[in-house]
Amino acid sequence: MDQSPGSWSIQAPAPEKSSELYIRDHPHRSIAIVSSSHALILRYSSSSGDFAPNGSHASLHSNRGRNGAGDSTSAKCMVEFTPVTQKLLKDYRPLSHRPVYGTLGLIAVSGEVFLSIITQAARVASVRPGETVEQIGGVAFYCLSSADYDDVVPLDVVEPEMSDAVSTYAQNSPYGQNLSRRDVLPEHPCHELRKLLSNGSFYYSTDFDVTNRMQDRPMNSDSFEIDNFDDAFLWNSYMIKPLVKFRSRLMSQEREALDASRILTSAFRGFCKTMTIPQSSSPLRAKTGMPSYLTLTSRLSCRRAGTRFNSRGIDDDGHVANFVETETTFWSPAGVAFSYAQIRGSVPVFWEQAADLIPGRQKITVTRSPEGAQPAFNKHFDELEHTYGAVHVINLLSETKPGEVELSNLYRNGLRYCPLTRPSPDGSVDHALLRDTHYDFHAETKGPRV
Repeated sequence: MDQSPGSWSIQAPAPEKSSELYIRDHPHRSIAIVSSSHALILRYSSSSGDFAPNGSHASLHSNRGRNGAGDSTSAKCMVEFTPVTQKLLKDYRPLSHRPVYGTLGLIAVSGEVFLSIITQAARVASVRPGETVEQIGGVAFYCLSSADYDDVVPLDVVEPEMSDAVSTYAQNSPYGQNLSRRDVLPEHPCHELRKLLSNGSFYYSTDFDVTNRMQDRPMNSDSFEIDNFDDAFLWNSYMIKPLVKFRSRLMSQEREALDASRILTSAFRGFCKTMTIPQSSSPLRAKTGMPSYLTLTSRLSCRRAGTRFNSRGIDDDGHVANFVETETTFWSPAGVAFSYAQIRGSVPVFWEQAADLIPGRQKITVTRSPEGAQPAFNKHFDELEHTYGAVHVINLLSETKPGEVELSNLYRNGLRYCPLTRPSPDGSVDHALLRDTHYDFHAETKGPRV
């Protein structure tokens, strides 16, 4: 790793964090994710009578069954976790020429079951030793229930020096061998989802719980419980849930082996990057000569996410649109770790904003009265206080733009009637759990008039 000031060398994930992907066509179509010691084997199940040692069913809900639009039965997948042996893989063939980096889970679309695999990743951060974060660069969806989409799984993006090897592999691999025989390829049902997950805004870790702040994680833990992750920031929660449920049924020794295989992954959306601070520049000196790590991690909540004009305000559960938790962490080899968290979100009242081609002309519409919005407002801040402690709001809305002035007035009204703003028993407002400051961001940061 380059230890020059402010640099962080982006690298591929460590070899022990990668797996290989295999497929078997007969007697049942199966896909195996194989680590150095174990394999997670998945296959579509058409009946509840299927059975495999160390296996169980995973049910997935689909909008349309395989038999037509009126079929709403759940798709099922058979899952087995077992040690790797030559006999086990005898009938399997490689599905990818490159290592893969675990699975984001399972999804059923139109009655077909797809396995989501991370095909490209890069290590972008190290919060502290043993806690690395990888950025997802590519995702593929392999169908467990049908071979119809084998030819439309996108090829990996490869470096120029690997092109010859890839070409040779493509010619010799049976996977996708019907490509030249088709006039028109079907569109992959997961095409848009693959594009979203591969756009560079998703990150994961197989070392630690990336959905929780440093204060809420054990300092020296060699393992983590994926079923205890915070669903608010776990973007693949829906897909990974069937496999997490399968994990919960394993014996403790098998569960530890599954965790050690790094096959199950947890993804968050946002940003993550580490800067190295050489010992000569670090505020805390250590005898080891190792650099310190300064890491910025932003986690976007998946509870009320959406594009700017399609998701605004609050819902009845107290979740606000585009809620982001930004954590700044500092780790020093002197044995000190520090974490500071900030949060932001849409104004917690019920409002909408229509898109307009002219900047600044987007009309704001309030959709619920102050009295009707107060329960959700209180619920929102109760949750924040429970999670983060005392809350100080910085209101960045304009004091001159009519729509933003209306939102500010509603915000102040909500704060006035929120129980958390009440003074402490001794009458001191300085000890209220919820306080606010108005800061007209645009007015304070605009440039000088020419």
